[in-house]
Amino acid sequence: MRKSLLIIAVALMVFSNSAFCATSNDILNQVKSAETGLADFTANMDITRANKNNVAAMGSGYDEILRLQKAIISYKRPDLIRYDGFAQGIKASLVQNGYKRLVLAAMIRKLDNLKDAPGKRQDTLDLGFLSSSLWRDNSVTVVSNGKKALKLKFNPKFGGRDKRHDDVWVDPMTLKMLKREKFLGDGQMRVRMTYGSYQNLTGKLSIATTSTLYDPSGGMLGSVKYKNLKVNSGVRDSIFSMAQR
Repeated sequence: MRKSLLIIAVALMVFSNSAFCATSNDILNQVKSAETGLADFTANMDITRANKNNVAAMGSGYDEILRLQKAIISYKRPDLIRYDGFAQGIKASLVQNGYKRLVLAAMIRKLDNLKDAPGKRQDTLDLGFLSSSLWRDNSVTVVSNGKKALKLKFNPKFGGRDKRHDDVWVDPMTLKMLKREKFLGDGQMRVRMTYGSYQNLTGKLSIATTSTLYDPSGGMLGSVKYKNLKVNSGVRDSIFSMAQR
């Protein structure tokens, strides 16, 4: 009896320790399982900019988003993203369909292919949650394991010799994003983001509905908050068309 109890205790200890020694494929499989059932979502996005100069220094992609005062965000799996809002009183839309991005504002219509420009592309990390499509576009490695936080490194597969990467901390049990740091090709940090106030996209997948952005010196760049999150409301494919004007 004592021997049996000892074996069970050792087995539990081994399981407890190994449960938090995840590999990249372990996390990918967990994400694939968690995202099952998610088709799309929309949300109202409130944006607060703390420092206009710092935001401008972030470069194309993020400054375009933070220049919006408010926006409606639409997402459809696997890689359709749209922002509709107002920038300085002018209606503006940013649409990303795979690697292509369309910017519409007043008399502006700008279409780009961003496959080799990962720093300008939007993905679900920018929206506040993990998705399996991130593994398609990045080489993902586990930097460190922990019971409360797992650190992942995302290296873009495309973009030539550009060595930019993202470090992302997630809760290994819930997949909630906790923190993200974006690095330029020369190794300098571009921006740090912290996340909170989560809501469910599926029963096993959560999205952070608040995020705060900081520059490398710790200065606050701004904050983003989602409201009126609606999941699987039937977002139309046509709003992500690259042919619209």
